[in-house]
Amino acid sequence: MRFTQWFGLAALAAGALALGCTEPAPQLRVVYAGDAGTAHADAYHAMLAEHFDVRSIPRNDLAKADLSDADVLIVDGQTIDRSEERIKTIAGAEGVTLETLSMPTVLIGGQGARISDDLNLLLGWRYG
Repeated sequence: MRFTQWFGLAALAAGALALGCTEPAPQLRVVYAGDAGTAHADAYHAMLAEHFDVRSIPRNDLAKADLSDADVLIVDGQTIDRSEERIKTIAGAEGVTLETLSMPTVLIGGQGARISDDLNLLLGWRYG
């Protein structure tokens, strides 16, 4: 587990203790939007499921997905497909807006950078 993941879990636990809670903190609900059906996405989902209540959606469905039950959104994915002899560019998620990402959102991988660029965020390739 990465330091940032441990730090986040520790922060949640400390917050619950600071509030004097006698019950365990509620499970964080995470939506993972990635390249559905790939080994990478399956492995990421499995890792997240060890620590959070997670559901995965195809990244291309992100703009129309109902995210009302989520606490955190993670957007991941590749920008190129190397599975064939000729490398192909993978399109970004269409229709994603700042309103789509109106919850705590983690943008990772090439697709995270592409979405950052599309939304003119200072995180992507163009600005970062």
